[in-house]
Amino acid sequence: MLVGGSGLVLQGLEKAWGTALQASLMLVASFMVIGQLHVLLTKEKLDNWLGKYSGLKGILISALAGGLFPGGPYIYYPFARSLADKGLPFYILIAFLYGKNIYDFSRIPMEVSLVNPQIALIRVLITLPIPIITGLFAKRLFQHRSVEDVLAREEE
Repeated sequence: MLVGGSGLVLQGLEKAWGTALQASLMLVASFMVIGQLHVLLTKEKLDNWLGKYSGLKGILISALAGGLFPGGPYIYYPFARSLADKGLPFYILIAFLYGKNIYDFSRIPMEVSLVNPQIALIRVLITLPIPIITGLFAKRLFQHRSVEDVLAREEE
């Protein structure tokens, strides 16, 4: 209060209120999308999809889907939780989360413009196998377990 005065404090509170309002709108929108996904993505559809795309193919697809999935953690964590509630294999969930956090293709234009196109390309190429290797490692360790099985074992 002594340095900037009460005007500066009020200006900071205004910006904080705007940020809180923007974040709350994103949270409401994300929960609406997740609610729709609960209805549209049934356990039967997921089992059918996983029957076709199990193993390495499932790991590749879920890692790429994670990288292409839009939004921040307030959107993709509830989505991942809804998949986990439907009996998703643990290795598919791991590949999805690692793909989202490592690939996140939506940040490539920002990296290209702020850093350098060559450095951004090198970063993408270096990190490309990490979600796949992690998914394969999780498949090896937790082969026939769903997320619920792994969490239940942790509680014991």
